[in-house]
Amino acid sequence: MSRKETTIQLFLVWLAVYPSVLAFTYGMRWLGLALPLPLEILISTALTVPLITFVAQPVIERRMARARGESPADLKRRQAEQAEKGRSSPPA
Repeated sequence: MSRKETTIQLFLVWLAVYPSVLAFTYGMRWLGLALPLPLEILISTALTVPLITFVAQPVIERRMARARGESPADLKRRQAEQAEKGRSSPPA
């Protein structure tokens, strides 16, 4: 992926993470759970990470692939090829 695509993907993932963490945090407070901050963060991230991994990231990847006129499989294949090229090239 180009630097621009990577930056866009990073921003879109952040747009999914921030409201998720915020919603889970407010949800715990709404339920009246007065938890210590480290435990609150642990629970919030334990709920957010699977949401991002299994819901948000696939949606973002499909939209980015569609914007390039590719299928998600084509996008993944291209990313894998670029990673292999980066791994086999000598350090700069």
